[in-house]
Parts: sequence; structure tokens; C-alpha cells
Amino acid sequence: MNKIDLNILEKKAASLFFENKKKTYNIKQIKFFLNVTIDSIYIKDLLRNLFLKKCINISNHDKYSFNKSLVFLVGIIGKRKGKLIDLQSSAELEINRKESAGFFENDTVYYSINKKGKVNILSIKKRTEQKFVGEVEIDKNIKSVFIRKQNVRFIIDDRRAKKEDLVVVRLKDWKYEDPEGEVLKVIGKSTDSEAQTHAILEEFSLPYIFSDKVEQETNSIKKDLNTEKYREDQTSKLTFTIDPEDAKDFDDALSFKKLKDSSMEVGVHIADVSHYVKTKTELDKEAFYRATSVYLADRVVPMLPEKLSNDLCSLNPREKKNVFSVFFIFSKNYKISNIRFCKSLIISDERFSYEEAQHIIESKEKIIPAEKTILGKEKKVNKILFSSIKELYLISKSLKKEREEKGSIFFNKEEIRFDVDKKGNPVGYKIKKQKEANFLIEEFMLLANKAVATKIKEHTRTGVYRVHDLPDEKKLVEIERFVKNLGYNNRLVNAKNINKEINSLLKSCEGKPEKNVIDMMVIRAMSKAKYSSQNIGHFGLKFENYSHFTSPIRRYPDLMVHRILFSILKKEKFHDKDIEEKCLHCSQREELATKAERASIKLMQVKYMSERINEKFTGIVSGISERGVFVEIISNKCEGFVRMKDIPDDYFVYDFKANTLIGQNTKQEYCLGDKVLIRVQKTDFEKKHIDFKILSKSQ
Repeated sequence: MNKIDLNILEKKAASLFFENKKKTYNIKQIKFFLNVTIDSIYIKDLLRNLFLKKCINISNHDKYSFNKSLVFLVGIIGKRKGKLIDLQSSAELEINRKESAGFFENDTVYYSINKKGKVNILSIKKRTEQKFVGEVEIDKNIKSVFIRKQNVRFIIDDRRAKKEDLVVVRLKDWKYEDPEGEVLKVIGKSTDSEAQTHAILEEFSLPYIFSDKVEQETNSIKKDLNTEKYREDQTSKLTFTIDPEDAKDFDDALSFKKLKDSSMEVGVHIADVSHYVKTKTELDKEAFYRATSVYLADRVVPMLPEKLSNDLCSLNPREKKNVFSVFFIFSKNYKISNIRFCKSLIISDERFSYEEAQHIIESKEKIIPAEKTILGKEKKVNKILFSSIKELYLISKSLKKEREEKGSIFFNKEEIRFDVDKKGNPVGYKIKKQKEANFLIEEFMLLANKAVATKIKEHTRTGVYRVHDLPDEKKLVEIERFVKNLGYNNRLVNAKNINKEINSLLKSCEGKPEKNVIDMMVIRAMSKAKYSSQNIGHFGLKFENYSHFTSPIRRYPDLMVHRILFSILKKEKFHDKDIEEKCLHCSQREELATKAERASIKLMQVKYMSERINEKFTGIVSGISERGVFVEIISNKCEGFVRMKDIPDDYFVYDFKANTLIGQNTKQEYCLGDKVLIRVQKTDFEKKHIDFKILSKSQ
């Protein structure tokens, strides 16, 4: 039975007075507001507590009113457990479990600090609009949904929701130990593959359909491809795109032209989304809300409707397109002598996949074999296009070398992509690794982003920058200690040139079993890159000025940057008083998208490994805790957990300082990067969890 929690009920009662500071109430009215069937003596007890906390006044006739002399503060329940952030000072305060009961992270609350310096949460001010996704359970005819991440169980009463259904639920009322929940949507059975993916979309509030208003507005947009005052005709220049084989939209293209003095002109052309998506329209509002496209393991949740992303704004081959261009003039020794910005009209002469472009870079032959082409047919590349890609590759090599010398950090982490059937189930996988063709495109995109950011900084105070702060010192200490045990001598803490030391470490572990673990540790030590109107530079790239300009089809900040840059070209003043707030929103949506993408990949890993129960794999220890070890399978990058009891030959304990497991009798150690043979024990779709058993440690 769901018991009444007087502590939670007290905070609910307080909200009546905080929201109605001028009114007076009697016991009957307060009991009616609380909507509980308990003896009035308990109500009086909790009201007495509120009186002792100086929240309310009590008259001789059992009348209760708000204490207007109360000194209270406003704060937000933090993401970190046991933390409250003061709204005025942003100070982080400690709160105990009793005080935080009845609240979710991001809830706004009224609080006070007593004489001992302890935080007393008095009442809710504003609930955050949170939706939760979980599986329906039934026990003694009581339906509930347990949300593991929040460690809270919602009691529900909805005929639609059946046992093992995945449902979307939100808070209805909280006066008992377990809150009452309202079912917003029944997604489907927890065993259904499509329902599991939709659960991720719902959990992270990812809108996967566009409203009728947005669709109507989009359908009314015309191509409008005429050159104008600020748009140049560049359709005669050799232009092409290089993208992943399965790309559906193409938002960047390169053009190349040899000049008479042996210098070269390289054009970076980006889809002119701002030409079609105007401010204050429903389309723009929706794009801003989404802020980014989200790439799940088996689908894309786009920022823009398909007519824009796959048609009007996509730089499809042999079609005229509106673009925003940055032209670079390179000398014959690959130094930049001039940069120019304009809007253009282009035609992409050819679409290449990364694999096709890679073949051109590596080969002397102008024919790409059928097995390496997008269409599975042999492709002949004309002489000018072939030599242009070769020349662009040499320029990109020079740009990359220059970045390396200045301290840009280079990650080359392998990524897994699952092949899925029509039902969304994984049937195979591919390990994707970046090669020269990827770096070719990356270097010119980075160059354009850097050039645009520099231009904006020189001409206006209003900018949208991609900033990246210094890494976490404590995590650098952990990395240094860990790699020292593996025989590396890199000094990351208090290093004269931290970027150089990180690069040296990443190079040293290339091709070794511990590479992925070290890569992940370094990535986790890094600050999160974010969007801001305050330019503090980009640590990872070692750029003073950096912005996002090159992907406006899938990132809203790029669209904002396009508008700012165009106002500079037109010599108009650009001002947006809410620009920092917009940057914060875009950063938050990006973080949400990243979490959704990870959840999607993890779900796909669980699905894939559920068909391989009892199979054996070789893996690398990728994480250690007091409960056991995480192991990443070398072949398919799927990560699972090994509980202490499933490590053979001894009883193991966790050494916190060394971050290792040590056998009590054998003194055998398990460290990060160790190679082990495992067997797949079981999988859990709801938890997105894989259990392994260690069979032996590889030497």
C-alpha cells in the first residue's frame, strides 16, 4: 500500500501559503487542498512544523496564514545528487535525502538556511516539465511504473496501460512515498523493437513529426535561385561533395580552381538555409526548439523538414543551389594569401563517398572499381576532377600539419555502425575509421569555421562561438597515473604544453589494445564544448576564434552564424539581446541529443548481443568500480559489465587509489586496458545492460 509521507505532504501544504500569501485558511480547507484521508491531528503536526520553520503564522482560532517576515531563498534541485543551486549566486549547496524527497532535478524550490547552516527546503515553486518512460508493473492489482534513473516509482491508474507496456508518464501529485503518475502515452510492448526506439525518442523529448503549420509553411517555400546583389554566379567552377555513403543530405561542397600565378582558389560552399528559413516563422521556431538533428542507431530525427534538408538546401549533384561561400587563395606552398565571403549559386558536378574519394587519393588510376562506388558500378573520374582532389588533399595535409604544430588535439576513435533490418533489429555491424578523405573535408570545414569566427569577431560584438575550456585537472591526474602503470611517461599535470603532451599520448597508444580506453579517458577529461556569445577560444583545436558555420541543415547555431555573417556583408547592425540564452538552449539540446544517441547505440548493442548468449569474445577492461569491471569487446565495441562474483579464481576487492581490482589470495590484478576472455551471460532491454562473465585473463 502507498503510505502517506508527512515530510512530502508538509512541503505540499507549504505551497498553498507561498502561492497565496495574503489568504488565511482553516484545517478543513487545508485538508481539502491536500486531498488526503488522514486524521486532522497529522495535518496539525505538519502545520506546527511549518510554524517552527517560520513559514506560517497560527492564530488562537486555528487560522493559518503565510508569515510575511519569512526570509527565504530560491534554488534549483541540481543534477548531481544531494545538491541545490542557489538561483541568485549560483552557489552549490548540500542537501540531505529527507530535504530532497518529493523533488526532481531542475525543480525550482523555496528554501531557507537554519542557524546551523543546514538547508531546509520549504516548498515547490515550479515543477520542471518532465516526462518519464518506463515499463508497467502490476502487483496486487496496483499498477506502477518504476523509473530507474530517478529511483522513483509512479503509481498509475489507467485502463490503457497493460503489464509490460512501455508508457510515457508525468507527475500528477506527490503526497505519498510513491508519487501519483499520469499516463500520457502507451508506446507499445517492452519486447517490441520499434517501441524500444520510440521510448528513447519520448524519454529525451525528441519530436519526430512536424506540425501541420510547419509542414504547410515549408511546402509554400519556392526554390528562388536567381543571382542578386549579394549572390554571385559560381556555377561554372568545378565543384563536388564528399560525404558518407549513406548520407541523405549534403550541406557542404568544395570548389577548386588553378589561377594563372600558380596559386589556387578553394571555395567552401555551405547550404544557404537562412535564405529559406526566415526569422519569426513557425519553421524557424521549430528549428530553434529542436536545435539539432539527432542521429540514432537506426534513424535520423531531423532539425528541418525533408523538403528543405533533402531537397531545397541539399547540394545534390547537377542541381543549381543557393550557398554561403568562403573563398581561400592558397599560394603554391599552401599558405593563405586572401579570404573572401559571399553568397553564391553553384552546381555540384559530382557526389563522392568517402571511400570513393579515398580511392582517388591512394590511386593513380582515374577509375573507381565497382566494389568501392556508391552505386556498385565502375566510375570514371575526369582528369581535372581527379587532379583537383589530389591537390586538395595535399593542401589539407599542410593544414593538418600546421594545426598539429600549434597544438590541436587529434582523436581517431573507431566508431561502430549497426546494419539494421526493416524491423530495426541489428543484423551486422561496420567499424568506421577516419582516413585521409575524412581529414580532407574536416580540414576545410575547420578552416571555414575559423575564418567566419574571426570575421565576426572583427566586425561585431554579437557572435555565436563554439568554445572549449581547459580539461579537468583531477581527471588528468587519473590518466597520468593510469598510463604510467602501462609504461607511458607522459606528464599531463602542470605540463608546459598540455596539448602537445595529450597528442603525444594519443599517438603512442595507436594500434595498441588500450587505445580505445585511453581515448575515452582523455575525452572524458575534456570540458564539454558549447555555444556562447562570449569567446574564450577552443582548447581542443587550439583556435583563438572558432564557430560553427558548416552544417546549418542539422545545427541551429550555424544558421544563427549565417545570419550574423550576412548582416556584416550587408554592413547592417546585428543585435540580439537573447543571443546568450539561445546559445545555452542550443548547448542543452545538443547534450540531450548526445545522450539519446548513446542510449540508441547501447540499445542496439543489447539487441545484437542478446542473440549471442553464451558466445565467447576477447575484450578490454574499459572501466573499474567497487561492483566489478566494464569490458569492451574488441571486435564489435559492445560494452558489458562483469560483477565481482563473475571474476574467476579469487575474491576481488577494489583498490580506489590504484583504480584496480586485487585478488585477496592470489594478488592477481585487473587494470584498465587488460585483455580478457569473456562469455555473454544475459541482456536486459529495459536497463540497456549486458552481463559478461570473465573466463580468463589474457597474457
